[in-house]
Amino acid sequence: MSNETTEATGERLVPEAQRGELVHAEHVARYLMTAPLAAGRRVLDVACGEGYGTDILARAGATSAAGVDVDEPAIARARERYAGDFHCADIAALPFEDASFDLVVSFETIEHVPDAERALAELSRVLAPGGLLVISTPNTHEYLVDNEFHTREFSHEEFITFLEQRFPSVRPLYQHNWMLSAILDEKDFGEGDGSTPLELGVRKTVSLAPGRELYTVALCGDDVTGVSVPQVAVAAGTDEAHSLARRLVDCEATARRWHDEYTKAEDTAKLWHDTYKQEEQRTEEAWAYARQMSESLSWRLTKPLRLGAKLRERRGR
Repeated sequence: MSNETTEATGERLVPEAQRGELVHAEHVARYLMTAPLAAGRRVLDVACGEGYGTDILARAGATSAAGVDVDEPAIARARERYAGDFHCADIAALPFEDASFDLVVSFETIEHVPDAERALAELSRVLAPGGLLVISTPNTHEYLVDNEFHTREFSHEEFITFLEQRFPSVRPLYQHNWMLSAILDEKDFGEGDGSTPLELGVRKTVSLAPGRELYTVALCGDDVTGVSVPQVAVAAGTDEAHSLARRLVDCEATARRWHDEYTKAEDTAKLWHDTYKQEEQRTEEAWAYARQMSESLSWRLTKPLRLGAKLRERRGR
């Protein structure tokens, strides 16, 4: 098995490179929420990346679990690490017969593809009657990251309307990131694999309305109103928050320094401008005085004397 760690580019999650980061927790939460639905079902994970989520679904009791991704190196690593059935293929041309799966999942995928309608049609095609599609996408109104790999982003309303054009029943769920302060015993404090549930009484101090979620997750099918899914939270490390805080402090210090430099420059510029205006005024006054003298009667009458003085001065040289 290769131990090579792939660089995280923003196109897909790389668990080895991003373990403990918030983006890692976001992805794991989606699969853990979906895992109970996999029991006894044929499962397809579309845009499976390196296969970690496909493995979660397989271990949750799926009768079969297949993963698909357009990236061949990612599929190669998935085949090395996990026992699932992995294929390199495009979401818009899935290599499976109609109605091949009872559960299809596709997380953070639809915003990457050039033809979202065709991709959704393929997800619907391979889904068996009575099957479930679990799909997610960033909410463009709340998602702040400018991701170069996104070709189309949806708001909450746009995404639900998009899904309802293909499926008779669509149920939205809401994924958001929260700052969490937890008090744990020694055992739970040492947990960190992302799969062990903690016995927590979780409370929230902030309320948000639908449409304010960072990611819109949806259950789709013939009738999903009675489908039970757990509410899941996965905590990430605080290094990113600390790093962001440090960067903010550095930015504030830089801004203050620039402001001080600007203030000094502004004061210097004002001094130069005032000096310039003073000299300009003096010059204007001198020219006015010169014009006044040249136009005066005494100046004209004494002109011969001034010329004589100049001639004598030249002769004396």
